[in-house]
Parts: sequence; structure tokens; C-alpha cells
Amino acid sequence: MSKEKVIDRLLGELSLEKKIAQMMALGITGTFVDPEMWHFIDEFGIGGLRLSPTLARKFVRYLPPGAPGIENVERPPSFMEKVYDNDILPPHYTAREYAELINKIRERALRNNPELPIHTIIDCESGGGSNFVPRGLITTPTAMGFGHLGDLELLKQCSKILGQQLKAVGIDMIHSPVVDVNTNPNNPEIYTRSFSEDHRVVTACARVMLEGLREADMIGCMKHYPGRGPSGEDAHFGLSQIVLEREQMYREHLEPYSTLCAEGVVPAVMPAHSVYPTLDPSNEIATVSKPIITGILREEFGFNGVITTDSMTMGGLMAKYSVGEAALLAIEAGVDVLLLKDDNVLRWEMHRTIVDAVKSGRISVERIDQSLRRIWSMKWDYKLFDNHGIVDVEKIPDVLENPKFSELGRTAARKVIRLERDRANLLPLKPDRKILLVDRVTSSQLAVNDCWNHPAMLWEFMLEKAPDVAYVDYTDKTMDRAKELIGKLASQADIMVVTGDFCRGENNLDKNFIASLREFGKPIVLISSNPYEELLIPPEIDTVIVTYGLMRDSLEAVTDYLFQG
Repeated sequence: MSKEKVIDRLLGELSLEKKIAQMMALGITGTFVDPEMWHFIDEFGIGGLRLSPTLARKFVRYLPPGAPGIENVERPPSFMEKVYDNDILPPHYTAREYAELINKIRERALRNNPELPIHTIIDCESGGGSNFVPRGLITTPTAMGFGHLGDLELLKQCSKILGQQLKAVGIDMIHSPVVDVNTNPNNPEIYTRSFSEDHRVVTACARVMLEGLREADMIGCMKHYPGRGPSGEDAHFGLSQIVLEREQMYREHLEPYSTLCAEGVVPAVMPAHSVYPTLDPSNEIATVSKPIITGILREEFGFNGVITTDSMTMGGLMAKYSVGEAALLAIEAGVDVLLLKDDNVLRWEMHRTIVDAVKSGRISVERIDQSLRRIWSMKWDYKLFDNHGIVDVEKIPDVLENPKFSELGRTAARKVIRLERDRANLLPLKPDRKILLVDRVTSSQLAVNDCWNHPAMLWEFMLEKAPDVAYVDYTDKTMDRAKELIGKLASQADIMVVTGDFCRGENNLDKNFIASLREFGKPIVLISSNPYEELLIPPEIDTVIVTYGLMRDSLEAVTDYLFQG
């Protein structure tokens, strides 16, 4: 039976309540599915699952206490809801264990809707933007590393392999590529998540990344439409406004969308929770703006694929609307999938609000069906109707532990390394020197913390090159303690090697900490994941290597670079 006939039949068979659930992508944080989620799946089914298995056991909302709109997201816990201390990380799952969990959820959902597959989603950009890093996963540099390198074939092959590896575990969609054109070097949200400050580079890189993902049957999603590159604020924590002339928005920031939508290579787009006055003079947030979603993306650019929101409880949106009202406005604007990462009673509230709006006549059944056609068509095209996404866990090692795949990741990491400067002529390092390594512990290392991805990986790699390497690590919360330890060790060292990372929400903490290490009077080699002095690199540091990432492959590659040049 053809795709169209299957979709027509399903639309005729499903109840309104189940149709609305098919438009929802709900969050499962950690590695435990709470009874409330099972209840929702049993009663209505579900369209998508946004997976966050490593960073917390329950979704940590972006709005701090007392923020505008906090009343729109805070609810008393239900009796069977997860009520967790989020200082405790979730139990670590291997790739096989997590794939078995996803299979279990899919099989449970099929009891309710036997033909309808769930699509599973993660963020997988690199570094802190990777929500799942199982042993063997290719750990490519950040997007900007590829953009500066300019090797499109390498990017395509890395994207294809990443897609194949994630599909083997049961992941169907990643919220990438980021096609924001990073024209503001002070941007605290996008920075190296962007391929470039040049829209032509962004478009070229996004094209081949989507092609590579498509060859692996992995759904890509371009974000953050119509562009977060010029911003000076982080939309996770509040409402940002991007005021650029309409012509400049079209020429630079909308160009990746207009070009790639016309080429028909874009399966999905995610709007930004930001305001664009020159695109919508009413100053409406893009996620719920009909002129931006339907007027430009649908009608001008001819995009008929899936439009998915970012997390609906992000700061700016909730400062203005309740979750239910924001969902209704997004549907009216032309959105198809509503992403709600909060694993609590808000999922019931959103569902009920949309059902009531259809029953009252505010939103038509035909409008709901229009979105379901797009969603199910995407799932059909990416073969989710073939086996409902259920994976054979016995085959996972063949894909995750493929040595050819691993070598490609290392190749990419080596190629993107660049020497920003070496005014003190410190490189290459001599193995007989006493080195003090001051190492930034990343969120990925903390979250995974297994023998393959953990704090002190770089120390292990460096000790293979030189015998006298001492080690002190630091996080944004342990900098004072780290400085005390550095003070006790620095006098015995010939040189300090320092790693630095920029994490959104932390401002310039690493930059200030790194600059302060000059007081110990030792020459410093900085290994920076970010090329921007504005965000991370103190101008007074004489030797700087930019790696575009502090994942395993990048750390191995930069170790070789330190000692071999």
C-alpha cells in the first residue's frame, strides 16, 4: 500500500486524543521512565521522544527561581512523578542497555497504536551538545572546526557514520545541523556550534551534513530558524531580540534555509524562541509567529517538511505564555511537532489544552491532520514504518566499535587543529620537561565518566608521551580549589598546559581563570575548544592551540600535536 493511502487510513482511524499525542515529542531525562510517562503512552500513544540519558535524572528547567513566567512552568508534583535530587547523575547505561530501554518503550507504544512508530531524538553536536556518547561513538570536532577546515567530503562521511552509529542504538533524529551564521563573536549560545560567520560556508556544510545523515536514514533538523547567529543573549534563559534589517536577515541568516529548502534536502526545521521585529513587526516570538513560520518558511521558501519547536519551557516563551497557550499559537503559526522536555504534569496539561481547542473550534481537525501528514510522511521516508525503529542489540558492537569509523573521527580531529599563536616558541614540547596539566573537566566527561570518556583522559594520553606530567583538574565550581593545588605544584614545573572550554550559561569563567594562572610565572600552552578571544582566549597567553572540541578524539589528536607539532 502506498504512503498516501496508509496515512489516509490512519487519519480516519485515530481518535482526536491520539492524534494530538502524535504531535508531541516528550522528554525522558535520565535512564528511568516514570509511571506517569507509561500512563500517557498507554492512554494516548506518543509521536516522539526527546532523550537526555546522561546529564540529569530529571529535566532541569532553564528558568531560575523568581524569573518572569516561572508560574507558567512550576507545578506541584503528581503522586507518581519523578522527584529527584539533580546533583545525582543517572546510572550509566551502555549502548546496548540504552537501546534495550528504547526498544521497550517502542514496544509498549505499539500496543496502543500498532502501526505508528515513535521517532527518538537527541542533540548531538559535539562536546556539551552531545546528549549521548556511548563507547565507540565518533567524537567529531564542533561544526566550526569543519567550517574552517573546508573539507566537505570529510564532513559528509563523518555525518554518515555518526548517523549509522546512532541508528544502531535506536536514535532516529538529531537536532542538527546548526545553520546559525555566527556573525557576533560575543554570541554566548551559538559560537562554535555554527559552521562559520559566512553564510556560504554554513550552507555548504549543512548541505553535505544532511546528505550524510540521509544516507544513514538519520533525520536531520536545521536550527535555529530564522537565525540565532547575531544574538548577544542565550535564548535558553530569557527572551532575545534580534534587530537586523530585513534585507540583511535574508542575505545572511535566512540564506541557508532558502537555498536548501529549494533543493529539497531539508527534512525538518526548528524555529528559535527569539523575536525578529523586521520579519514580524508585531514582535512575536518566532516559534509562534505566523508571518515567520507560514509566511516565510512555508510560503516563500516552499518548505513542506516538519517544523518542530525547541523545548517549550525555555525562558522567553514562558515569560509570555502558558505552555498550553504557547502550543496552540505554535500550531496556528504552522508548527507540526511540540517539544516538551519537562517530564512532569505539563505533558498532560499541554495535551488537554490542544484537545479542548479542537473541540471548541479554535483549531480545526484538518489543521491537525495537516501536521500528521508531514510527520508520518517523514517517518515513512526514513523507514520508521518498516520496523518501527526497533533495533537488533546484538549488532551494535559491529557499528560502534568499527575501527574504520574510529579512524575517521581521529582524522577529523587531527585536521581541524590549528595553532593560533606561539609567540614564546614553546612547541613542540620536549618529553623531558616537567609539565603541569591544568585540565578543564567537561560536562560530557562528568556525565559519562566511564573508561572511554572521563576526566583526566588527556593526562593519560600525555603520560604516554612524557613521564613527568602532573595533573590538576577544574570545573566552573572548583576553580578556587584548583588554584590552591596549582600553587603547590607550579614551582616544580617547567611549563603549564591548560585546557579551556566555553559553556553557555557560564559567561567568561574559564577565560578569567586561565588568565589568572599567569601569576605563577610559568609559560602556558592553552588548548582551547573555542577560537574566540571574546569568549575564552585571554590575549596575554602567548601560546594557543585551537582544537574545536575536548572530546576523546580531539584530546588524542592534540596530544600528538603538542609533542610532534
